[in-house]
This record gives sequence, structure tokens and C-alpha cells, in this order.
Amino acid sequence: MKNVQYFAPATLEEALQLLDEYGPKLSVLAGGTDLVRDMNLEYKIPDGFLWIGRLSLEYILEEADIIRIGAATRMQTAGDSPVLRQKASAVARAAGKLASPPVRSLATLGGNLCTASPAADCGCALLGLGADVQLTSKKGQRIVPLEHFYTGPGTTAIQPGELLTEIRVKPQALREGSSYMKVGRRQALTLAVLNTTSRVKLDASGKCESVKIAVGAAAPTLLRIKAAEALLTGKPLTEDAIREAAEIAVQEIQPIDDVHGTIWYRKKVTRVLVERTLREAANMNGGNK
Repeated sequence: MKNVQYFAPATLEEALQLLDEYGPKLSVLAGGTDLVRDMNLEYKIPDGFLWIGRLSLEYILEEADIIRIGAATRMQTAGDSPVLRQKASAVARAAGKLASPPVRSLATLGGNLCTASPAADCGCALLGLGADVQLTSKKGQRIVPLEHFYTGPGTTAIQPGELLTEIRVKPQALREGSSYMKVGRRQALTLAVLNTTSRVKLDASGKCESVKIAVGAAAPTLLRIKAAEALLTGKPLTEDAIREAAEIAVQEIQPIDDVHGTIWYRKKVTRVLVERTLREAANMNGGNK
């Protein structure tokens, strides 16, 4: 086995210096649930590890108009967070549905995003909430909308020397809710065959003031269904409108046949989950707010 370097910097500045010095030779290690799995299954051993567990990147902070989530925040923490349950409920639900309790005690939100899986639970939830990510390097910081973060299966907009340090999402306001749902091959502890997030804000008259819809495991990357969002915005959220938006989603996705599901099945499930998450986000069937 080759000689592998291991770094556990105590400060963000030290971590950024190491990333700048070693570049792509270092693999960022947080919870390790994806990285160690890939090493075991594919025997891809990195030249070095940069463990970020000492950088104080596990936090959930609610400010006036933003919720800031540290990239090393564990799924267990996110799923149990009162702030996320009340103000970004789709994220809390997605975190609580990811894998098993032992995995959730290690896996991080930042890792879930950086793995760039088209089926990522929290990736889908955060995309549907319109989240941004903060990328930090020795040169400074830049904020990237999550919809521009994914560049392909397993690839992101992170540049050499950059580290994902924070996730930012606007809290749900009055008459606004969000919903996350997924379907897998089992009832629990399963990869999403199809997952969906909706965020809906209604005005006082019941019209759709704003809406976001995200679908996962149905294209090379997590996908925003902007044509359906445009259809609903400014109009009453009727059952007919919901069904039409779901049909648009079916036309927008690019599913494939694989070991988890077929194109036919993913299209059927997309229609159902888009309808259900829109209803729940709008509290039309007792959903979360």
C-alpha cells in the first residue's frame, strides 16, 4: 500500500494553506461515509487526507434573513435541529431519512453536497429550498447558488484550493412551507430511486407568490424544474395547476434505466412526488409549515 499523508489542521487558515500547497492530491475528509465506501469498493486510495473535524464547521445559526449551516454539520444534528424543522423543514426531513442512525451520526451536509450524487437526499432538499454554498480559499470567499454548483455526476464547481465551508438558506416565512419526499427500494436505509423537494409561498389570497421544485435521481445532476415553477408563480395553487406542474416535471427530467429503477417507473414516481410535495408545502393536506 502506498504511503498516504494525513493532515488534521486546527484552523481554517491552516487547512486552506494545505489545500493551496497540495491541491488535488488531498481528499477532504469529514464524516468519511462516502470516501471510505469508495476506497473499500473501488480501491481508490487518495495520496492524502485533509480532515476538517477540528475547524469548527458544525453549526446551525439563524440570523435575520438567513440560516447558516456549517459544512461539517452532521445529518443527525440537522435532522434534530429545531431551527431547521421549523424554518427549513425539507432539509430536516431529508437529513432524518438518510441511511441509518450510525451513518447519520457521521455523515455531513457538506459531504452530501460535494459527493454530487444525482440522488443525494440533502442535496435535493437544499436545491429545492434555493440554497447557496460558500466556497473558501486563500484568495477569499465566493457564494455559489446550489443550482450552479453541480457540473455533472460526481463533479462540482469547487476549484483547486477551495473548501466548501458553509451552506446558506432563507428561512420559511409566513404562509410558506417546504416538503421533501423520496421513494427507494426499501422502506428505510435506502438510496433514493427518485426524490423531490418543493418550496411554496402563498400570498394572502392563496396565490403562489414563489415556488421552487427540485427532483433527484432523474438526470445527470439534481434538477430544478423551472418551467413548472414559472407556471405556478402568480396563480392560485389549484389541483389542476399542481397536476400540470407535475406533468411538466415528467417532461423535464432525463431518467435512465439502472439497477435501482426504470425510466418508466421514475417518470411515474416523479408525477406523484411533485404533486404530493407541492400540496404538503402549501399545507393543502396537513403538511409542514
